[in-house]
Amino acid sequence: ITLVSVIGVSLGVGVLMIVLAVMTGFSDTMKIKLIETQAHIQIKSAYGNVAFTPEDVEKTARKAGIRNCAAVVTSPVMLQVGKKLDVQMFLMGVDLKNLLKEPSFAQAMVAGSPELDRREIIISSSQARRHGLTVGSKVLLHSPNKLIDLVDFNPDGSFEINKNKSIYLPAEFTVSGIYEMGKYDFDKSVLFISLDDADEFLGLPWGMATRVFCWVDDPFALQKELDTLRRELPENLRAVSWQEENAPLLGVLQVEKNMMFFLLIFIVLVAAFSITNTLITSVYQKTREIGVMKALGASGKTILGIFVLQGFFVGLCGSVCGVLLGSTVIYFRNDILHVMRNITGQNIFPAQFYFFNELPAHVVSSDVAIIIVSSILLCTLGALIPALRAAKLDPAKALRYE
Repeated sequence: ITLVSVIGVSLGVGVLMIVLAVMTGFSDTMKIKLIETQAHIQIKSAYGNVAFTPEDVEKTARKAGIRNCAAVVTSPVMLQVGKKLDVQMFLMGVDLKNLLKEPSFAQAMVAGSPELDRREIIISSSQARRHGLTVGSKVLLHSPNKLIDLVDFNPDGSFEINKNKSIYLPAEFTVSGIYEMGKYDFDKSVLFISLDDADEFLGLPWGMATRVFCWVDDPFALQKELDTLRRELPENLRAVSWQEENAPLLGVLQVEKNMMFFLLIFIVLVAAFSITNTLITSVYQKTREIGVMKALGASGKTILGIFVLQGFFVGLCGSVCGVLLGSTVIYFRNDILHVMRNITGQNIFPAQFYFFNELPAHVVSSDVAIIIVSSILLCTLGALIPALRAAKLDPAKALRYE
C-alpha cells in the first residue's frame, strides 16, 4: 500500500516537473528566438509608419552606448512566383553590412551570398521549399502602396481608377541567398532586400528608413541604454525594447506557466489524500501495536511523530523518484515525440503552431525545489489526520482490539 502511495507521488511530481520544464523551455527559447530575429531596441516614429533619415538617430544611438545600429524599411508585400501569389509576406529593406555584424543573422545564411546588390533578394529555406526556388531564381514583389495608388476614392465612398497611375508593374528580384533562423513564423514570411531597393520599391525618399534597429551587449539588461535614448531622441521618435514589443506574448507565457503549476499541483494533492487513506488503514491495522507502545510509555507525540514521519518519507521518496522520472522523460522528450509520431502517423509538435522544430525544455533548479518542497509538505500534512487519531488512542481499548 505504501509503495502505491509512493508511485502516486512520483507520477504527480514527474508530470509537474515535465510540464514546468517544457513551459520554461518554451518561454526561454521564445525569448532567445525573439532576440535573434528582432533588434534589442527599435527606434521608430511616434506618429505611425513615417520615414525618417537614420543618420542622426544612429549618432544618438552611439551616444547611448548602442553596440550596433542598422537602418531598416519594413512593409507587408506580396510575393509572386509564376502564377502563384503569396500575400502573407513581410519585407525588410536593410543595410545588410550592419545587420550581418549580429551573429544570429550571419550564421543563418545557408546558401548563396550574404550580400545584396541591386534587385537582389534573400529568402528563407522554408520559402524556397514552398515555392520551389533556388539561388538565381526570379521572383516578383508587389508593393501595397503602389496598388493602393491605382484607385482614387471619392468623398461619397465610390472609387475609380487613378488615370495618372494606370500602369503598374511588379518589381523583379533575383534570389541571391537563402537563410534559416529556426523560428517558423519568421522564416515563413520575412524577405530581405537592400535599403535603396526598398525605398524605390515602396516609393519612399532615397536614403530614408521607417525605423532603426539597435543592439546592445546584454539584451536582458538594456534599461540604461533605453533611458538614454529616450532622453536624447526628438519628440517625434520613440525607443521600444524587445520586451515591450513582445509584452503580450511574454505575459501569456508566464501566465500559462503559473496556471499549469496551479492546476497540476492538484495531482500531488490527490496523492497526498491517498497517503491519508493509506495511513488511516495502517492505524486500524496497527491498533494493537500502538496500544502496546503506549502501555510501555510511548507518548502521544511519539506516536504522532511516527505516522507523520511515514508521510514525510513517502513524500520524500516519491519526490526523488518523480524527479528521476521527470528528468528521464525530459532528456528523451524529442525521441518520445518521434516514436509517438511513427505510431500515430501524426506530428505531435507541428512547427506551424508552436514555431519551433523541436520540443524545448529547461529545468530550473528553483522550480524543482518548489515542486519537491510542495510535494513533501502536502504528503506530510496528509499524514497528520491519521497520526492525530493514532496519538489519541486509549491503550486499554487498543489492547482489547481484536
